[in-house]
Amino acid sequence: MKSFKEHLAESKKTYTFRAKVAGDFSKDQETAMESLLSKWQLGSFKKTGTTPVQDVPLDFPKIKNAEVSIYEFTLAYPTTQFELSEYLSNELKITKDRFVVRSPNEPTEDYQQVIERREGALLNDDTYKETVKVNSEDYYGDKYNSGFVKELNDILKLQRRERGEVIPEASEKEIGHTAKAKFNTDAPQNNTSPIKQADRTPLRK
Repeated sequence: MKSFKEHLAESKKTYTFRAKVAGDFSKDQETAMESLLSKWQLGSFKKTGTTPVQDVPLDFPKIKNAEVSIYEFTLAYPTTQFELSEYLSNELKITKDRFVVRSPNEPTEDYQQVIERREGALLNDDTYKETVKVNSEDYYGDKYNSGFVKELNDILKLQRRERGEVIPEASEKEIGHTAKAKFNTDAPQNNTSPIKQADRTPLRK
């Protein structure tokens, strides 16, 4: 069984943040930032990547032609992005237009993930790992056609009801009879050859 301390450690909530620095950021400054974060009992700390040089980097509208270093870390004590940004930029002597702290859960962060560059041409991959998995039944086939026709019928019925029309409901017997007749010649009333009927008709003199 786990000890009380182990259960307590697992139940502790952590707070994840992402720091971004535009332009030059030395290894000493990186070490200093990691040390400053111990104020909130730092958990994990890692550099997740560096963006290519951009004309106007995202999150830094006043900076031009600079790369952005991105760090992700977790804290045991709660704090705010504003407090972290103010504290770290002041202590690291970095102007606020070059330093920002974000939450990974912010919608804008989804558009700024650093994408790993692939090697070689896409068509050289005979396993097609980057191909989107598609269920063929969602786009064609008997199941798709049946569902499509049913949806059209439902829409038509709804439109007729909105116009005040009375829609007769088919009985189960009629439905089963109709399902068996796939073609006109399958229906009972059409299963007799008109040629044979003519053969049995007596000729008039």
